Amino acid sequence: MQAKYENNEFSTTTLRPYHTSDGRYTCLFQGELVNQALLCTKLELSGNYLQGTRTEELLIALYRFSGRDFVEILRGKFIFIIFDHEEKELLAARDRYGTKTLYYQLTDDGITFATDISQFTHHPEMKMLNNDTLYHYFLTGYFCEEKSYLNNVLHVPAGCLVVYQQVCGLRIYPYADLLVIEGARLKSVDENQVFQVVTENIQTRIAPDKMHGIVYTGGTDELILATTVKLAGGKFKLFMADFGGKQVVDHALEPFLVRRRIFPKDYWESAVAATQLLALPLTDPRLPVDNLLIELASKHVDAVISTDGADHLFGADQSLLAWVLSLKGKRVFSKKEKAELLAFGDSTKSNLVESYLNEITDLDLISKQQTIALNTRLRENDTMKTEQLTTPYNLNAKYPFLDDDILSIASFLTTSEKQKMSLLKQTFNPQLVNFGLTLKHEKQKIPLAKWIRTDLHNNMKELFDGEVVQEYFNQEALQSMLKIHRKGFRDFSKQLWALAIFIIWLENL
Repeated sequence: MQAKYENNEFSTTTLRPYHTSDGRYTCLFQGELVNQALLCTKLELSGNYLQGTRTEELLIALYRFSGRDFVEILRGKFIFIIFDHEEKELLAARDRYGTKTLYYQLTDDGITFATDISQFTHHPEMKMLNNDTLYHYFLTGYFCEEKSYLNNVLHVPAGCLVVYQQVCGLRIYPYADLLVIEGARLKSVDENQVFQVVTENIQTRIAPDKMHGIVYTGGTDELILATTVKLAGGKFKLFMADFGGKQVVDHALEPFLVRRRIFPKDYWESAVAATQLLALPLTDPRLPVDNLLIELASKHVDAVISTDGADHLFGADQSLLAWVLSLKGKRVFSKKEKAELLAFGDSTKSNLVESYLNEITDLDLISKQQTIALNTRLRENDTMKTEQLTTPYNLNAKYPFLDDDILSIASFLTTSEKQKMSLLKQTFNPQLVNFGLTLKHEKQKIPLAKWIRTDLHNNMKELFDGEVVQEYFNQEALQSMLKIHRKGFRDFSKQLWALAIFIIWLENL
């Protein structure tokens, strides 16, 4: 999707843009509204009847009926742009969980929107990399949400409505609150309510006549998805990576499992392909694996159901940012490592954690950790990764755990209910037992540290010797880190993988 509003003229390269019959509005939409049928019914009860079934028509009708506030009642994954040709006003928005990307660039003549940031990189006056953004990347492993790696291109924040007029300029209105985990201290959450809300959200996102795919890593949340789909009359397959080790799998899962043996060569090639596809350097070691499994799933299923958000909401999240916040662990690179490795300098301007901390000072530590992870890693990494990996295969990605009703319940779990997702496990254990499943599985571990010492060592060394490295890194320090890791003196796999993905991304800009 790409759209421009310049010199009071609106244009788009989007296929089949929706125009109202009176010519006043144009609407562009990507995504899926979970509550579309309900919204159509409410409009009809108010005397507003839709002529067709396109989501764009519904959005314009809601806008005409309720004004800009209509965006607050939308549920699902979406981005949209509405242009009012009469008032010369443009509206654009992303869903509150940031499932889809929408970038924009302001110029002297107007504004340009695009869902793919690479659509901006060929601009003749584009200055590519922002050092402040790069610092944030080497702090967290990905770029911060509102900024991009291009100096003059920004990202529409999740849960925000953008309003643009050439006379008044750009205004951004948050329509959804911060994703906050309140953290109960005394009262436990009702298990029946948890069961009902989670089950309903899964069931509303499946189609009985479609085959659904679930990437399986041994997680309880994946088993809950699978068994709930089965109980609702849906069909599913589990797609599992095989790294050559012994992975204990319940016998009851075997009829639904599709395995893919992944060798180091496959892993490396998939990392390159996925980084090119996303046009962003995501350091998550699961990225190449998920890319391979989604490619495999595309040959068997119609949709992929994701567990994104489950561990953030129902578990005491131990993500990288959570460790940074609690001061119990390292960032991607320590201060000393950054000074030795990075040639573009350091910065302290990109501490996005503090901006959230100022709004959640009254929360306990675990709730702070979860809130930070929800508003950063989830929005900037997890959901975006899943959505962009499935798009080339025309697979519809579903996110049943990313729902306001589930957020409302999960926000008040006690600390003990969060530990190792204990409440979610306890709630759905009877259902899993009925299917012959246990909760004794271990999450799959990618043997990345071993591979970097052996099969991927030459790939890394050759990459670190490339010309593009000299501009941003101290090559001698990179090679030294690789050598220390290979000899087994230190485990630098996290740092080396972050560097490798970043360099792969740089080479493909």
